[in-house]
Amino acid sequence: MKHVIRIVLGIALIAGICYGLNILRQEKDPEPEVEIVRPVRTVRLQGEGKDSFTRRYFGTVQGGKRADLSFRVPGTLRKINAEKGSSVKRGTLLATLDPRDFNTSISRAQSALSQAQAQYKNAQADFTRYENLYKQRVIAKSQYDAYKTQVDVAKSAVDSANASLKSARDALKDTELRAPFDGVIADRKVENFQDVTAKQTIFSLQDLTTLEIVFNIPDNDVLIAPVPDVKNLQDLKTHAEKFDITAKFDALPGKSFPLAIKEVATQATASNTYPVTATMPHQKDIRLLPGMAVNVEVDFSGGKSDSENDGKFSVPSTAILNEGGSNYVWRYAVGQVSRVPVNVGQIHEGGYVDIEGKTLGGGDVIVTSGVNFLHEGQKVRLMEE
Repeated sequence: MKHVIRIVLGIALIAGICYGLNILRQEKDPEPEVEIVRPVRTVRLQGEGKDSFTRRYFGTVQGGKRADLSFRVPGTLRKINAEKGSSVKRGTLLATLDPRDFNTSISRAQSALSQAQAQYKNAQADFTRYENLYKQRVIAKSQYDAYKTQVDVAKSAVDSANASLKSARDALKDTELRAPFDGVIADRKVENFQDVTAKQTIFSLQDLTTLEIVFNIPDNDVLIAPVPDVKNLQDLKTHAEKFDITAKFDALPGKSFPLAIKEVATQATASNTYPVTATMPHQKDIRLLPGMAVNVEVDFSGGKSDSENDGKFSVPSTAILNEGGSNYVWRYAVGQVSRVPVNVGQIHEGGYVDIEGKTLGGGDVIVTSGVNFLHEGQKVRLMEE
């Protein structure tokens, strides 16, 4: 029995020694870690800093000609002839009001005119008779003047009655609402048989043969525009040929449409931005409607040389790494990233920010996502867009 116990203890001792040696070997020669190749999104810096003068704005589409249509008189809607989205020609009857009250007003005005004309005729007859008596010196001048005054008063009453009749007839015409130009009914604000007031909007009409894009630019962007007198914002329109202005729609990837500046407001909004209106030709095979969102890109680099822009770019704000109070971007090259110090400037609409880096150049590829999870020399792979 003692012999068996010694054998078991010996086996256990040998097993323990083997296990300990194996642990020591693993600690001395650890298995190499597999480096994670992280996927990243990137943006390529454009040209020799040209992108520093490219600004991106959010805008909306509207018709080149617009009007909110309303009746000039109050009343009850009798008939609506146009629906939302309807194409109408100039002069098309869009809606009518119940004309009964207006016909009654015309009848009253006609009666008042007939009465005034009769009184005027009697006043003229009396004046003619008393004028002859005055010439014969039968009556005093005061009586003559009194009858002359009655004629003048009666004449004024006829003129007033004529004006009232014309006004009543105009009011009857105003019970018809017609399209002032060719266009599309963008919106209808009321329902049939509804009581409406004068100047209450019934339809919104827009001409879509020429589209307008409206967007706002901050005052700092106005100042960088290469115009002779930045205090006069209308110079932006005069010198618009220096700018490359394009519109892009999220639903139409890869397509851009040229724009031309129409007008620039000289009064800033509450957010210190200036509304800009640009025109866009009608696109035959693309359905663009009022209210659609659009991204506008304006290149303000006209007149600037590449040497003036060297090292200055705009990148998405997600590309900035802030560490220890300093700002950096990750530059991608040959499957790896390296950290580049930059100075951060103005932040623009659309999430872009100006940067300046002495070692940055046009064509550099900059990481725009996950910058806080990278380290110097880390291997990465580019994500397909």
